[in-house]
Amino acid sequence: MPGLINKENRGALPLSVSDISSCVRGYTLALTASMTYENIEDHAIEGIFIYPLEENSIVVGFEAMISSQIITLQIKDKAKIDDCYLDCCARYFPRELFKNLLFPLLTGHIVMDEDFERTVLVVNLGIIPPMETVHILVSTSSELSTLPSGGIRVSSPPVCTPRVQRSINEEQGLSPNFSRTPHDQTPNTPQLWLALLLEEEAINSMDYEFNFQLEIRAPYLLAGVESPSHAIRADADPLARSATSIVITLADKYTYDYPVVILIYPSEPHVPHVLIENGDMTQEEYDEYLHSRSDFIKATKKDSSNERKVNIIHKRLHKDILHNPVVMLNFCPDLKSICSDLRKVHGEFIFLIDRSGSMSGVNINRVKDAMVVNLKSLVPGCVFNVVGFGSTFKSLFTTSQSYEEDALAIACEYVRKIRADMGGTNILAPLTWILRQPLISGHPRLLFLLTDGAVSNTGKIIDLVRSHARYIRCFTFGIGQNACRRLVQGLATVSKGTAEFLADGERLQPKMIKSLKKTMSPVLSDISIEWLFPETKEVLLSPVGNTFLFPGDSLIGYSVVCDATRYHDNPKSDKRRRYSMMRSVESASSVFYHSQEEDPVKTAGDNLGSHREGLDKTSPRRRAYSTNQISDYNPAKKVYTPSDSSSVVVKNPLRRAKVQELIGQMSPEYDAQWRNDYQVSFNSNSFLFSLLINKYVRGQCLCRAETPQDTHAAHLDAANQHKGDCKAVVSGLLCGKPMKWEVVFDIEPFLNGREREEKVHEELWNETFHHLAGRSIINDFEHMADKECEIEHGSGRKYQLYGIHTSKACNILSKYTAFVPIDLDTNEYLQTCIEYLNPGKLALSRTRLLTRAAKGFMCRSHSKSGDSIGESDNENKDYIPLVLLQLACGAFPLDAALCDAINVPMDKLKWTSPFTSHRTSLGHLSHSKTYHMVWATAVALAWLEHSSANYFIEWELVAAKASMWLSEQDIPEGRDLASVKAAANQLFIILRHWDENLQLNMLCYNPNSV
Repeated sequence: MPGLINKENRGALPLSVSDISSCVRGYTLALTASMTYENIEDHAIEGIFIYPLEENSIVVGFEAMISSQIITLQIKDKAKIDDCYLDCCARYFPRELFKNLLFPLLTGHIVMDEDFERTVLVVNLGIIPPMETVHILVSTSSELSTLPSGGIRVSSPPVCTPRVQRSINEEQGLSPNFSRTPHDQTPNTPQLWLALLLEEEAINSMDYEFNFQLEIRAPYLLAGVESPSHAIRADADPLARSATSIVITLADKYTYDYPVVILIYPSEPHVPHVLIENGDMTQEEYDEYLHSRSDFIKATKKDSSNERKVNIIHKRLHKDILHNPVVMLNFCPDLKSICSDLRKVHGEFIFLIDRSGSMSGVNINRVKDAMVVNLKSLVPGCVFNVVGFGSTFKSLFTTSQSYEEDALAIACEYVRKIRADMGGTNILAPLTWILRQPLISGHPRLLFLLTDGAVSNTGKIIDLVRSHARYIRCFTFGIGQNACRRLVQGLATVSKGTAEFLADGERLQPKMIKSLKKTMSPVLSDISIEWLFPETKEVLLSPVGNTFLFPGDSLIGYSVVCDATRYHDNPKSDKRRRYSMMRSVESASSVFYHSQEEDPVKTAGDNLGSHREGLDKTSPRRRAYSTNQISDYNPAKKVYTPSDSSSVVVKNPLRRAKVQELIGQMSPEYDAQWRNDYQVSFNSNSFLFSLLINKYVRGQCLCRAETPQDTHAAHLDAANQHKGDCKAVVSGLLCGKPMKWEVVFDIEPFLNGREREEKVHEELWNETFHHLAGRSIINDFEHMADKECEIEHGSGRKYQLYGIHTSKACNILSKYTAFVPIDLDTNEYLQTCIEYLNPGKLALSRTRLLTRAAKGFMCRSHSKSGDSIGESDNENKDYIPLVLLQLACGAFPLDAALCDAINVPMDKLKWTSPFTSHRTSLGHLSHSKTYHMVWATAVALAWLEHSSANYFIEWELVAAKASMWLSEQDIPEGRDLASVKAAANQLFIILRHWDENLQLNMLCYNPNSV
């Protein structure tokens, strides 16, 4: 139940107007939501605004107006938030009295854990008078996810499009699914009520006015736009030379049923693109600004050489992100069209199993059965490990092992003997240990978590995985009714995995195999981006480290570029410098990024210095406006560049808003003018463009994209040859094969900032790339700070300060900063009513987690009573004894254990064999081992088909691996594989009483079609 909430009774105030204006550029979305709420009570209430954020979204602007009061937000150090209120109240109360007596009574109403800090905006709006209207503006920037086809999905925030349900007491203004919490329980559950509110559906008590506008400014031709949820209207400029920019609105009246969903299809979805966004200062303005900074003045007092000035510019780039151009790389490789091949599957599979006391009984037996099937479903070329956890954790291997026969046998034996005997539930310790393990080249890390309980530090666990999301993918399984849905779903969401929940009596194997099959899709691993810029440019890259992509995943990289040509004595225009992300993220002492001269003359040192300047001197949040509130906004009159049709944009100055700007809607005059400017329109759920529109315009695109450099790569059209002095190179391993893509672009047109006359228009969304680059850089600093503190190098505090500097400079939240509401009329801070579980203090000592966790490694003390696979009263698990016999290569041995598993005597197996050597040696097995394994494997496959067909989805990968092994063998005695499989099928037909109604279910487990 997000939105504007009555703090006292936790009821939702009704929404009367909702207006969404948004803009898509590449894989980014800039969105401004304007919402109007009504306090229909006859008395004043205390209001709290709750706005959930999508993953990879950040708040970049906020403003609320209550009567004549205007409230905005400011970034402050968490450690200094209390001082803000102490200073404001010092004029009314003695400081010590307020600090010791009054202040503790006003704080701690809402508990925000580490996950909620990233995904929920909570603002205390203070007292709302009776029958008063509240206007709220929220502006966000987001990285959009892509579809397997390369399309882009955009959806409206649910808080802006609540479902209308009128069966409600409108006089109270409560949401229909609202249930009052008993008063005596309220203070005892401060950590739970926010989570409970977020789980409730956003519902409104009355119809509301709704407006939706989405502007698409693509750096490529659009193949189509459609909406699976609503009929849409697409308006394009009739003078446009290509289908690269359109405006989407709703064709019909909004019906208050579903959020608006828009799907955007680029014409070349799998070609890398570079988009560039100008800084907010010209070079002259930046020089004036730079020379006024205290660190620059101090550093150049003794040494004013140009080399020293360049060094200072380089060190403070993280503070000057908004003032310099930002280059963004977007790339969604075409992995969907590549056929899966089990022979080329590589991955690090880690199974994290809950062995707490609550798992005893049926749950642990279900896990045993499922784990056997999953271990046997892995293929050679993978590495794997099994970790059990409770109050502590125990790792089967100290490091992940290659999938070979010995390791597989040890793992199966370990799984057979595990018990739920490890006490409570502590997921954080084993998860931290797993994330600290060195990455294995060419093997994406894939985690399978099985748990049935809940933990007290859910937010911390989710945020830990979020900070490592580039290096791991989590597939989570909640077992039973008590599994924490927020934990299970959250870990999967932040790492782009999947979450499954198991009801009582439901089988675990199908759900685990379903997730395992996803990991066996083609993957582009060990991805890194290298940037080439002229040597006179200072560059800051993000994100740090390599990553991997599955079908449908996209890659986004940022570089902040500062032109320092004027500080170079003899600049060489043809000399380039190569900047690359760190390929290894294991060395925590590594610098933030490193550069290397393309000509081996010298290496530039890139260590970032520590700066304390600007910790407290911050300005209020930048204003958030919606498009229909700017009277002179004319979307048809854009300045196009050879790179991005929207890259020349202007900045919103920080100023007071007029009441008309905050509450005004689209005027009739503006609406008429807008519709005249966009005369070409189409009304439908699907708006498709012709790919033949202005074919010559392809030469106008931003960059020259080079296809993968292999023998089958097609040559580029000559029209796409665009001169540029910079290059971005994406490289990685596609199923173990090196691949490379290149994009050439020109940075020079974007180095002079925005033209002064354009600043008057106050066009929105001019800093989207800057905001997202700032967030990415902050994440890098936080990640490195954590690593430095772990190994006690003493430099973790330095990176924490860098994160704070970047957070305040860009007005982007970090784990060390927080939003504080401020009244613009009085310039006084308002109470946040928030208590942070993560205080954000600078860490100065190392953690002892590894010391405590090391005691559980390599534990072999298995249970005496847990030495068998889980048992059940039904016959669902008949195939598991057979699966246990499969070797790592995929073959089955011909021995007594196989006969027991399929219930066929050895003499009958030999007698029905197609090989003469078997029939002539009924008494013993002395011939070539290959003869036996080929026949045994064919018999095992036939038995699975005939006796366990209902569970095909569970043993599909086991059978595919066996079939793959058979196809690689030289069949003896001149036989072929088809005849061997036919003989195996005939065996079970002979053994069974013939039934004229018998229908053989011939299942497909072709390794190439899994």
